[in-house]
Amino acid sequence: MERVISISACGSLREDFAPGHIVIPDNIFDNTKNRVRTFFGEGLVAHVGVANPFCPDLSDVVETAVRATGAVTHRGGSFIVIEGPRFSTMAESNAFRAWGMSIIGMTAAPEAFLAREAEMCYATMAHVTDYDVWHESETPVTVEMVIQILNKNTRIAQEAIRNLIRELKGERSCECGSALSSALITDQNVIPAETRSKLDLLVGKYIK
Repeated sequence: MERVISISACGSLREDFAPGHIVIPDNIFDNTKNRVRTFFGEGLVAHVGVANPFCPDLSDVVETAVRATGAVTHRGGSFIVIEGPRFSTMAESNAFRAWGMSIIGMTAAPEAFLAREAEMCYATMAHVTDYDVWHESETPVTVEMVIQILNKNTRIAQEAIRNLIRELKGERSCECGSALSSALITDQNVIPAETRSKLDLLVGKYIK
């Protein structure tokens, strides 16, 4: 498998990203605290580049597929990922807006980073379900609100996936497929045999 497309719910931190809209974000702010963020460690260190954590090529295809459904679609914006399972406080929501974040949710980190370490393309189709808790004229987010919007958007997601299947053809031309080529920093002669075996699927082509 070379490509991962995440379909997730998110809250909007911008007035123009309204509930029911779909966002294909182009960056992540990882505000999680207790999640394992890497496959590496235990004697093998890798510093993978994630300046642009979402694959731009795959995001282009996702955007085209979603727009073809007629849904209101936004391309770009930073996705702040929070630990959960609770929703934000008012203070947190307003702080995230002041930081310039566009949408908020509980998925995409560490998934996007793990995908990059696995040299897989990763893109997100984020369905806006609410205005988080910052909006003065809207009801603060609830589970019921999220489920209602997701149910309405199920058809859009299904149609977009069908469009995607028709568009995803040929070899990748992005840099995701060689993300580890310059990321492995540990001398291969000192990598523990157990770690080498455990990560062989990821690094076997780079370690003799």
